[in-house]
Amino acid sequence: MHFEQMADDYATARPPYPAAVFDTLVTLGVIGPGLEVVEVGAGAGLATRDLVATGSHVTAVEPGMRLAARLRRDVPTAQVVVSRLEDAHLAASSFDAAVAATSLHWVDLGVGLPILHRALRPEGWLAVWRTVFGADTVDATPFRRRVDRIVATRPAARRSDPGREARPTVEELTAGGWFTHVDTRRWRWSSELSTAQVRSLFATFSDWTPTEVDAAATAAAECGGVVTERRVLVLHLLRATTRPADT
Repeated sequence: MHFEQMADDYATARPPYPAAVFDTLVTLGVIGPGLEVVEVGAGAGLATRDLVATGSHVTAVEPGMRLAARLRRDVPTAQVVVSRLEDAHLAASSFDAAVAATSLHWVDLGVGLPILHRALRPEGWLAVWRTVFGADTVDATPFRRRVDRIVATRPAARRSDPGREARPTVEELTAGGWFTHVDTRRWRWSSELSTAQVRSLFATFSDWTPTEVDAAATAAAECGGVVTERRVLVLHLLRATTRPADT
C-alpha cells in the first residue's frame, strides 16, 4: 500500500538500475530478443523498460492497481497482470526466465518460489536483485553519516542489523530445492542528489516515517544542498532444478 499510494512519486524518485546489470543478463541469455520473461513486482516499470528494450517479451506481475496503470501507460508492450505473485495464474513451462528487481523480499517465498518454478521452462533462470542504499561496503559520505544517526535514534524494534545480508538471501532462494544458486554479482555506483531529490527518494522507503524523511532532507541541505549517495546492487542468479515431481 505504501508504494501504491505514491505511484507517481515512486516512478520518478527511484534511481534507474545500472545498464551493466541488463548487459550481464543479456550476455548470459537470461533476457534478450524473443525470450519470455516474467517480472515479479514490476511497480511502475523501473526495470521493465530496460527488460523490454532488450527485446524480451515481458509479463509484468504487479499487485498495485495504480502502479499497474502507470506501467501499462509507460511500457505498453509489456503484458501486465494485476496480482500478487502468490495469487498469480501463470501458465506452466511458459517462461525462459523470472526476474525480480527490488521486490522479492515482499513475497512469501514458500508460496512464490514453487509458482515461479512451475512457470519456468526446464532449467529456466531466476534473476533476483536489490539495491542497497548507503551500503556499509563503501566509505560513508558526510550525508550518509547523518542518515545513520537518524536511523540510530529509532526504537530497537525498528532498527535492522547493518551487517545482515539484504533479503532475499541465497539460502532463502534455494530453500525447498526449487532453485540452485549459480552466481552472485555486485555493482557499486553513486549519484548526486539535490535536497528535493533526497526528500523524494527517502519518502519511497517503506520503513521511513515522514519525520525521518524531513530529517534526511535537512541533512542534505546542511551538507551543501547536493549530496553523494552511494549504492550497491546485489544480483543473485539461479536456475530451476529438476525435482522428482517434474519428471
